[in-house]
Amino acid sequence: MPKESFLKSSQFRAARGASGMTLSQIKAAAGVGSINTYTAHEEDPGDFRLSEIEGMYRCMEEPAKSLLRDAVCEIFLPV
Repeated sequence: MPKESFLKSSQFRAARGASGMTLSQIKAAAGVGSINTYTAHEEDPGDFRLSEIEGMYRCMEEPAKSLLRDAVCEIFLPV
Protein backbone atom coordinates (compact mmCIF):
# COMPACT_ATOMS: atom_id res chain seq x y z
CA MET A 1 0.00 0.00 0.00
CA PRO A 2 1.51 3.37 -0.99
CA LYS A 3 2.27 5.72 1.91
CA GLU A 4 -0.45 8.18 0.82
CA SER A 5 -3.10 5.44 0.75
CA PHE A 6 -1.98 4.18 4.15
CA LEU A 7 -2.32 7.65 5.67
CA LYS A 8 -5.85 8.05 4.32
CA SER A 9 -6.73 4.55 5.46
CA SER A 10 -5.37 5.20 8.95
CA GLN A 11 -7.50 8.35 9.22
CA PHE A 12 -10.65 6.36 8.54
CA ARG A 13 -9.59 3.74 11.10
CA ALA A 14 -8.90 6.52 13.61
CA ALA A 15 -12.37 7.99 13.06
CA ARG A 16 -13.95 4.57 13.52
CA GLY A 17 -11.92 4.00 16.69
CA ALA A 18 -12.82 7.42 18.09
CA SER A 19 -16.48 6.70 17.42
CA GLY A 20 -16.32 3.58 19.59
CA MET A 21 -18.33 1.76 16.93
CA THR A 22 -17.80 -1.92 16.17
CA LEU A 23 -17.23 -3.06 12.60
CA SER A 24 -20.82 -4.32 12.54
CA GLN A 25 -22.13 -0.93 13.67
CA ILE A 26 -20.03 1.10 11.23
CA LYS A 27 -20.93 -1.28 8.40
CA ALA A 28 -24.61 -0.73 9.13
CA ALA A 29 -24.14 3.03 9.41
CA ALA A 30 -22.36 3.10 6.06
CA GLY A 31 -25.06 0.94 4.52
CA VAL A 32 -22.63 -1.57 3.00
CA GLY A 33 -23.52 -5.24 2.68
CA SER A 34 -20.70 -6.82 4.65
CA ILE A 35 -17.86 -6.13 7.04
CA ASN A 36 -15.47 -7.28 4.30
CA THR A 37 -16.81 -4.58 1.99
CA TYR A 38 -16.45 -1.96 4.70
CA THR A 39 -12.88 -2.98 5.58
CA ALA A 40 -11.95 -3.02 1.88
CA HIS A 41 -13.26 0.54 1.57
CA GLU A 42 -11.41 1.53 4.72
CA GLU A 43 -8.17 0.18 3.21
CA ASP A 44 -8.81 2.13 0.00
CA PRO A 45 -11.01 5.07 1.12
CA GLY A 46 -11.41 6.36 -2.43
CA ASP A 47 -13.86 3.48 -2.88
CA PHE A 48 -16.30 4.90 -0.33
CA ARG A 49 -19.45 6.43 -1.79
CA LEU A 50 -20.44 9.79 -0.36
CA SER A 51 -23.70 8.27 0.86
CA GLU A 52 -21.69 5.71 2.87
CA ILE A 53 -19.55 8.42 4.42
CA GLU A 54 -22.66 10.47 5.20
CA GLY A 55 -24.22 7.50 6.99
CA MET A 56 -21.11 6.98 9.08
CA TYR A 57 -20.87 10.69 9.88
CA ARG A 58 -24.48 10.85 11.08
CA CYS A 59 -23.83 8.03 13.58
CA MET A 60 -20.65 9.55 15.02
CA GLU A 61 -20.07 12.14 17.69
CA GLU A 62 -17.15 14.50 18.09
CA PRO A 63 -14.16 13.99 17.90
CA ALA A 64 -14.86 11.12 15.48
CA LYS A 65 -16.77 13.47 13.14
CA SER A 66 -13.81 15.82 13.01
CA LEU A 67 -11.45 12.96 12.15
CA LEU A 68 -13.81 11.74 9.43
CA ARG A 69 -14.12 15.26 7.96
CA ASP A 70 -10.33 15.53 7.82
CA ALA A 71 -10.06 12.14 6.11
CA VAL A 72 -12.69 13.08 3.53
CA CYS A 73 -10.97 16.39 2.81
CA GLU A 74 -7.69 14.54 2.20
CA ILE A 75 -9.42 12.50 -0.52
CA PHE A 76 -11.75 14.99 -2.15
CA LEU A 77 -10.03 18.32 -1.45
CA PRO A 78 -6.29 17.60 -1.53
CA VAL A 79 -4.01 20.58 -1.09
